[in-house]
Amino acid sequence: MKKRGLILGSLAVTATVVLSGCTTGSVPEPGPDMGNAAAVVSPAATDPAGRIIDIPAERAGITDMELAGEIIALRSENTLSIGELSAQESGAAEVLAIDSTCGDLAVSGAGDTFTLPCGNTLYLIDALNPNLDEVLELQAPATVATQTSTGEVLVGNDVEDSLTIYRAGEEATTFAVEGANTQLISVPVKGQPDAVVRTWNPETLIQDVDWTNDRQGATLRVGIGLGQMAGGPDGLVLVSDNLAPQIAVYSATDIIRLHQTAPVDESPWGLAWDPANELAWIASTAENTLSAYDISEGVPTEQAKLNSVADAKNILVLQDGTLLAASESGDGLQVIEQPLS
Repeated sequence: MKKRGLILGSLAVTATVVLSGCTTGSVPEPGPDMGNAAAVVSPAATDPAGRIIDIPAERAGITDMELAGEIIALRSENTLSIGELSAQESGAAEVLAIDSTCGDLAVSGAGDTFTLPCGNTLYLIDALNPNLDEVLELQAPATVATQTSTGEVLVGNDVEDSLTIYRAGEEATTFAVEGANTQLISVPVKGQPDAVVRTWNPETLIQDVDWTNDRQGATLRVGIGLGQMAGGPDGLVLVSDNLAPQIAVYSATDIIRLHQTAPVDESPWGLAWDPANELAWIASTAENTLSAYDISEGVPTEQAKLNSVADAKNILVLQDGTLLAASESGDGLQVIEQPLS
């Protein structure tokens, strides 16, 4: 019998440095129309904001995008392009050949390493010196992986209800979690170990991981159709509920807690935290929009709305507030240098 964790309802909590107020409610029971969300295919883009960097045809469909400091990683089917924005624009970025079956790209809690699981091999890619030389051989195939700020590596896959943690000089340890794994991220928390958070989209679940004790944490059901998860500062986690549609704001400083939700444009997917302006950005593939929300009060309030490229399923924000949106259907990399002006 598989060991299962407790699925909790939304919990009322006190404010954090970036959040105030909260929303509360009960967890919906699973139903036939919950989970397995997918971003709808976009209509043609109309007057996207900012400028567009054309991506070479052989890697024009950007399926994932991550940020380590100022280093951007653009994932296409068979390549990983790594470099600062100027290098991505000039063509000077380092391009690594990868297998199309590799799993989810992520960035370490320290913000200096990209992790890419490919079957039984995990690539740990130094953002400043990108290559495929540093690998960790895994006990089982992985589709998700993350590295904490202190160097521990956690991996899982989209079949098994478990995670495995690798510590230097120790035997790997495997423990049960609630459902298999769609995403796995490590989020820094001031004065304590990183928050490790995982999602399982088919059952629209989000769960924190008590990784220092090799066990699962609390589990919440995310609305009715979890899309994507993105980390922010001090345990902040942003999630898109694709089917609701809404943005959900969580903290994971001790256990995963829901603070806020707000309705957004249809088919939300990609999200990112803006460190310069302290805003949460979310992309809609149905309406080709990028919307910014202030989450410092009890309810997220919209601060800006911009036109995006088509199929912008991945977005990120640089330290200076520059907003990037990557098209999965070949529209290029959208760059908006002052999105609030």
